[in-house]
Amino acid sequence: VAKEYGVADPFAADQSIAGGARYMQALLRRYQGDRTLAAAAYNAGIGTVARYRGVPPYAETRDYIDKVMALYQRYREAMGIKTETPAQ
Repeated sequence: VAKEYGVADPFAADQSIAGGARYMQALLRRYQGDRTLAAAAYNAGIGTVARYRGVPPYAETRDYIDKVMALYQRYREAMGIKTETPAQ
């Protein structure tokens, strides 16, 4: 994945961050903006998400998704962006 997203030195913070951001962008496109599935694939892999047809039942992945979504909401709040409300 690192090579695919232009990371020659995974220990170089700028390359690693930029590559990770490009990868997440690709995952968001793949999952049509579904941040939960994108985070699951980022953590557990695309193949695992496909195999389980959604979020895999791994505690590590579920914890990762919870952390990512909490940080996402905190970022939005810090930027003054209205919090999204789930469709009812």
